[in-house]
Amino acid sequence: MKKIKLWVVVALFAMLSSSLALAGAETVQANALPVTVYKDGDFTGTSQSFDVGFYNDNVLKSGVGNDQISSVRVAPGYRVTLYKDANYSGDSYILTSDSSWLGWFNDVTSSLKVELIGGPNLPVIAYANSPYGGVEQQFDVGEFNWDVLNAGVGNDKMSSIRIRPGYKVTLYKDHSYQGASKVLTADQIYLDDFNDSVSSLKVEKISPVDSTSIAVPGNAYSDAAKRQLLQTFAPRIWFAQGEVYFPSSVEYTFPYVDRYLNPNSGKYELKTKVDLNPYNLKLPYFVGDLANAPIYAFWVEKEYGNVDLVYFQFSAYDLGKTVLGTEVGDHVGDWERITVRLAKFEDNNTQYVKPVQVLYGAHSFSTVYRWDEVDKINGTHPVGYSAFGSHGMWKDPGNHVYKDLVVVQLIDVANQGTAWDTWNNIQAFQYFPNQGTGVGLGNPFPAWLGRDFSNPNSGAIYRFGNPAQGSFFGQPLLADGPTGPQEKGALLNDVVLD
Repeated sequence: MKKIKLWVVVALFAMLSSSLALAGAETVQANALPVTVYKDGDFTGTSQSFDVGFYNDNVLKSGVGNDQISSVRVAPGYRVTLYKDANYSGDSYILTSDSSWLGWFNDVTSSLKVELIGGPNLPVIAYANSPYGGVEQQFDVGEFNWDVLNAGVGNDKMSSIRIRPGYKVTLYKDHSYQGASKVLTADQIYLDDFNDSVSSLKVEKISPVDSTSIAVPGNAYSDAAKRQLLQTFAPRIWFAQGEVYFPSSVEYTFPYVDRYLNPNSGKYELKTKVDLNPYNLKLPYFVGDLANAPIYAFWVEKEYGNVDLVYFQFSAYDLGKTVLGTEVGDHVGDWERITVRLAKFEDNNTQYVKPVQVLYGAHSFSTVYRWDEVDKINGTHPVGYSAFGSHGMWKDPGNHVYKDLVVVQLIDVANQGTAWDTWNNIQAFQYFPNQGTGVGLGNPFPAWLGRDFSNPNSGAIYRFGNPAQGSFFGQPLLADGPTGPQEKGALLNDVVLD
């Protein structure tokens, strides 16, 4: 019976796609469906509308055109994911509200997905790509052979999977539940040795409570409970031996910086009151204020029953690397993060959270690990290593190569110098991705976390350091100050662990 239901879902999607393809752009009333895409900016030119579902390049070609979308309208309560390539692959761009101009994603969309935010989902979702991308297929309890997979995610095509607490998935490399097998009870961002080799699977219901499950304080998601859980999972961060530039509060830096309107961005930013001449001039306040530094901790509700606990470390200064005797990549202000992803569930009228993944952010990229892969203090506090000078976050100590230049490798050095137990000084917030704003959890929500960057009186800060200057082998001598947490996908994206 389960197989029949899945075949019906696939058939319905195919019928919907075919009907839209026949209707084309001109016969669909604008905004009659939750998402409408336009060939030109400002919601002009040829248009095509879509209901909840998946739409490949052949559907786009029948309407607005492949690689032709420039603006999008999205009805409240819906999400559209645009993909650069056919079959829901390649780079993606997620929208939950209107966009009059797609910017870097202009004229590159070859497929798209429309979802109802918070809509119903089956307990298991398999994906052709990692992380959680490409063609996808949902499963309930049951057994699913190669032919069912072939009608959805694909036989030998699965790369990542979401699993709701209380369910067990057994993957098999061969059809008819034969060959090597792998048992999973939580999300897996990459299937490792089973990547692109699953030909059948079974889904079973199990008890969702295990040794990692934490009962929600007071059995309700109150502000106090959220703050307590943010403290429970806050990381221990090790600063490297010899570290000079430690964290501080943002407010600690205010006596030494000016908030000014950057004519290039049209937004209010920070720069030092003292000119950095030379660019690598080190000001006394750059050393930070570790004794009083808070960790900025955000509770961010995500789709599929997930909550991301995002822990941002702010430092007054970031020391770059020395290349052929020249410092490159220094910048005023620095934000780095560790994120713990929780899965929410209820069992016997009790609310629980279960940690499933940990993200470590370093520079312009991040790495995600399973909860059981990371070291922890007292079972709940993940351990991270903040690299010397640059503060990139790593799971393990050591020398981490993160970029190869023509003349040298850029290396982060991480080891156990000074320990920072961040749960002892936490500034807690809840951030709402689709509204782009947040509230304090037991403490005020500071003005600098706002997003009204062009308002001289708002207090919002777009960049937390001086503009870039100079270049050396393609790297800035002094890099732009970073944007704040309120501009990061970790807070603004309602799905992705970022």
